[in-house]
Amino acid sequence: LERHEVYPMELHAKALSAGLPTAGLAQAVQSRYPSSIIPEGGFDTFHELIYLDELATVGAGGAMGQCNINSMALPPIMFAGSKAVQDLVVDKVIAGNQNIALAISEPTAGSDVAAIRATAVREGANFRVNGQKKWITGGHIADYLTLAVRTGTAGNKGISLLLVDTASPGITVRKMATQFDSCHGTTFITLDNVLVPEKNLIGEEGNGFMYLLLNFNHERFVISVGTCRFARLCYTESLKYAIRRKTFGKRLSEHQMIRLKLAEMLRQIEALHDGNERVAFQYKSGVPDAKLGSQCGLLKVMASKTFEYCAREASQVFGGSALVREGPGKIVERLYREVRASAIPGGSEEVLLDLAARQAIAGAIAVASGSFGSGLAAAKSRL
Repeated sequence: LERHEVYPMELHAKALSAGLPTAGLAQAVQSRYPSSIIPEGGFDTFHELIYLDELATVGAGGAMGQCNINSMALPPIMFAGSKAVQDLVVDKVIAGNQNIALAISEPTAGSDVAAIRATAVREGANFRVNGQKKWITGGHIADYLTLAVRTGTAGNKGISLLLVDTASPGITVRKMATQFDSCHGTTFITLDNVLVPEKNLIGEEGNGFMYLLLNFNHERFVISVGTCRFARLCYTESLKYAIRRKTFGKRLSEHQMIRLKLAEMLRQIEALHDGNERVAFQYKSGVPDAKLGSQCGLLKVMASKTFEYCAREASQVFGGSALVREGPGKIVERLYREVRASAIPGGSEEVLLDLAARQAIAGAIAVASGSFGSGLAAAKSRL
């Protein structure tokens, strides 16, 4: 993007022909790929973990980033949408011929999803949609939107999901310059009297918030896996540089303070990777999304904090070379600009920590109330 280039629209079809997923490997999507690329026994979450980790090895910037966005926008359609809704978009996205974006956040509603204001009012056989969406990654190349709208009263019970064709009259998409994204694109979307067929309702009216909550858990897992690799890149670049670079007559790696930085980076990275594998195992073992809210929330917080620490310490190891976009520190400089994109999208650290605490407290109260059996099970599911 910095060279005024565009995301290559043929990329996903080429990826599929090479046997790579084009819309992630969420459980609802796994079976929709061509049989030729599905391994014996089928995909599982460990395939997804390896795939996402390998994609992130190329570094920051959003390489093949639309695949991740497709993986976040399709699952609600897969587990709640009618066959007619699925037929409009699923196979075309998986084939690499179309893209879809997840349009939830608004100028006044980020992590507070229940506060969205975009409205969808029934009008004959259509919904008339008005509102704004902000920070919608991939909106400029999306053929469809999985759009969160308010069809009812205030609060989470008034939210529904619609599948919206981006070619519909009244939709304006504007790219926004960002701190971090150099390979993809984030957008501001205005919806002005957009007519959406009522048959494009995803699932039941008023249940959109619930569908999104389930979807958020997988999204946070996806972010955590890529973020773990970014943190590891900070470490590996620092390690190589510390062996090569000499100061005060000896290698950086011979300074005890530098070794301490490297060891602490690695300690946090390995713990994070273990966490990613633990959640992957829970998904593979059939633990439902509804019971993974705290687990995925805490995992994402651990990922962003680990990455932030590693990016900072790597910059200290590289010194002035980490401040410029050339030379030995250019990878670390680029990674540093990605830190906040791991800490805020998909649920900010503060919101996710509060979610985990509230769920743990609710479980503890249930135990203390005397219903030990059911309360203990509830508490364990939230810890």
